[in-house]
Amino acid sequence: MATILRPQSGLGNYDAAMPMRACLPLLLSASLALAEPSCQPAADAVQSALNAVRAKAQPCGARTWPAAPALRESPLLAESARRYALELAGHDRLDHGAAGSLRARLREAGYVMRTAGENLAGGPETLDEALAQWLASPAHCENLMLPDFQEFGLACVNGTGQLQRYWVLHLAAPAAAKPRSSPDRSP
Repeated sequence: MATILRPQSGLGNYDAAMPMRACLPLLLSASLALAEPSCQPAADAVQSALNAVRAKAQPCGARTWPAAPALRESPLLAESARRYALELAGHDRLDHGAAGSLRARLREAGYVMRTAGENLAGGPETLDEALAQWLASPAHCENLMLPDFQEFGLACVNGTGQLQRYWVLHLAAPAAAKPRSSPDRSP
């Protein structure tokens, strides 16, 4: 923001603080959000927690899902989750369609998917609380246990709204790599 100094009342006095007074409420709310410690857990802790959940059968509503293969972290999925968590925090809401489709968000982050899922949570203070919330919901639990998923990215962002913390978990399997043509083989 540019500040333009102008005389007040023709007396030659300048009030450079006027633009600052108008922005003070915005600056205070932003600094409060920044002052809070990050809710983002370490990637290895997330991977351990997710794989502990997937290592044993889980009741998801009326169906019990068998143990599922371990997940590995994907930096691209983590970036996609971070971007979407920031979007949700900025609007103080949880909505799977707020910024277009999951496929579009993953593509924007550079991730080419074969299949993908998304879990959102608002409010939990810890990863364990977010996981408990997801395990208590049949659809979210199924996402956690779907054996097709191979990779994950998780983000937690602090916000100043009612929900305070915004959790986004992206689970996916990458699209199969296209086979390279070789001189020995024709496509």
